[in-house]
Amino acid sequence: MVSPTRELSQQICYVIHSIGEFTGAKVHACVGGTSVKEDIRNLKGGAQIVVGTPGRVVDMMKKNFLKTDYIKMFVMDEADEMLSRGFKD
Repeated sequence: MVSPTRELSQQICYVIHSIGEFTGAKVHACVGGTSVKEDIRNLKGGAQIVVGTPGRVVDMMKKNFLKTDYIKMFVMDEADEMLSRGFKD
């Protein structure tokens, strides 16, 4: 899931994590302003649900730590907001 701000991504991650406790799903917030090493560790550790901001998500994809081959669902929260901010590219 991609959302336009770090705060929104972290809120979404918290809610998904709370729900995921019952299913055992591994959730990670991949956002700027946090440790890249932590992101890499969690992605390598098998995060099943990744919530993040476009910049950090694209960075992790370019570095091949977030592989798009296995994505089953892609959700873009507030897509109109991101497109108006210049995330079209």
